[in-house]
Amino acid sequence: MTTVIPCGPCLYDDTHQNARKWCTSCEEGLCEECEKNHRKTKTTRDHKLISIDDYRKIADVPVSLTCSVHDKKLEWFCKSHDQSLCVFCLPSKHGSCSDVIPIDVAATNATQSTAISELQEAIEATLRNITLCINNRNTTKNDIKKQEKDIRTTIRDTRTKINSHLDELEETFIQTLVIASESCSSKCNKFLQQLITQEEKLIKLKDQVLQMKEYASDLQVFLGTRQTDKLVMREKESIKTASDCIYDYKFNLVLNSDIQKLSNGVIKEFGEIQVTEHTSNLYIREQKIEQAQMQQNVKSARNVADVKLQLITKVDIKKEGNMYITGCAILPGGNLLFSNYRNKKLLEYSVEGTYIGSIQVSAAPYDITVLDSDRIAISYGEYKFFEIFNYRKSLVDKKIQTGEHCWGLSQSNGNIYVVCENVEVFDINGKKLRSLNAEAYEYISASKNNFFCSDDLHSTVCCYDMNGKEVWKFRDDSLEYPYGVANDCCGNVFVACRTSKNLIIIQHDGKTYKNLLDNEDNSFLRAVCYNEDKNTLLYCDEQGDHCALYKVLYK
Repeated sequence: MTTVIPCGPCLYDDTHQNARKWCTSCEEGLCEECEKNHRKTKTTRDHKLISIDDYRKIADVPVSLTCSVHDKKLEWFCKSHDQSLCVFCLPSKHGSCSDVIPIDVAATNATQSTAISELQEAIEATLRNITLCINNRNTTKNDIKKQEKDIRTTIRDTRTKINSHLDELEETFIQTLVIASESCSSKCNKFLQQLITQEEKLIKLKDQVLQMKEYASDLQVFLGTRQTDKLVMREKESIKTASDCIYDYKFNLVLNSDIQKLSNGVIKEFGEIQVTEHTSNLYIREQKIEQAQMQQNVKSARNVADVKLQLITKVDIKKEGNMYITGCAILPGGNLLFSNYRNKKLLEYSVEGTYIGSIQVSAAPYDITVLDSDRIAISYGEYKFFEIFNYRKSLVDKKIQTGEHCWGLSQSNGNIYVVCENVEVFDINGKKLRSLNAEAYEYISASKNNFFCSDDLHSTVCCYDMNGKEVWKFRDDSLEYPYGVANDCCGNVFVACRTSKNLIIIQHDGKTYKNLLDNEDNSFLRAVCYNEDKNTLLYCDEQGDHCALYKVLYK
């Protein structure tokens, strides 16, 4: 049953009325009559009022507006110490600070601040680390089972060479192996449960931050950002600490030498199961360090002449009727996705190129972009809509009608850029923000400061700033019918050229390029995507005959 929110002013007069609005400044509910008075009063008419339903969405967000030391309202903010202050904190500890400002001033436009964006990125990075740990534990469990299976095979092969006297010894030995295997698996399960609990906690924080950003006041967002950031930091430290205790297991089979001599019953044991624990080669990424390292690695490769590709794996696409591959993506866990514009399925493959299965979607999918650890966005071309899709649960989070053909799409800075008649910009929840006039006909790739569009009609690739102003335009005879585009951290642009059947990289200034791959048969290159975390590049042709994952090497 939904909790009733009373009207604060009425409750003060010992009158009980249900609130219909919530004032985020006064932090109390208002009935219809009190709401009118609130809007009429000069000191409160500018306060932000939200519906009670919206208030319930942020009611559990861990934000405190009072000083934890003096239990007084937080009214000031010290920029030097990045600390919120009450009237007692100010003279006692920050009297000599020259840059203390009113907290309302500090909280101005907090919902658009980089702090909350960085908080969201920190949550995403921590969720990726948890996913990394979970995948590592699952891989270890599978490896334990594989090692157990291999040892069982060795035992059985050895067992066939000796007489029936070994039956009892074999059973005892197998039990020893099973106990060791179950013991190792139990340790993995214990750590997995801890990771799943932390994952659920961070997912809840992630949802709360989204709701806080959408519905809370600037003050609440400002304080909530910092307070929630502390919770995230504790979770990150907890994961780092726990990861030091993660072990992989190596099973070794040591056979009794007498077994080889076909003993006549003197042997008392089959052998020995040896289990060694060694620290797992697991690297927990720090968000800011990771970004700094990525920038350092890529910025040194300003000249595209130094860029090379190293083949990781070729993907043998499973043919299902008429194939027309128009989009691809690299998921956070490393798996690969391909969209077939001839049916209603996405095709999923492992990083080794092994077919995992298909994901049913709403219509024939055109392009794909990764949003976070759980969700992707899928465009549906001539069907005139795109979706935000939870690929882990195979559920549609939101369907967004565009009213016009909806082709390539890309995600950056928490926004989704979609090629329609113009480039349409949506937030991560599907709310339309603005429309940009850019020459985009098929595909788009967005970075932090720019977006890049392919124009197959004029055989050009254009770079625009985030306001839609053209920065540069590239055209060359080697660039015939450019389709898929993807950018690295430095702003270099990978382009899949359909008619010229090659993959090129255009330098970040749009002045030069390098040819990376040539497709010598009759297949047409179509889609390409780049993973910044792993420096990997995935490309594919229309028929699914040439699909491969490469490591991008920078000098």
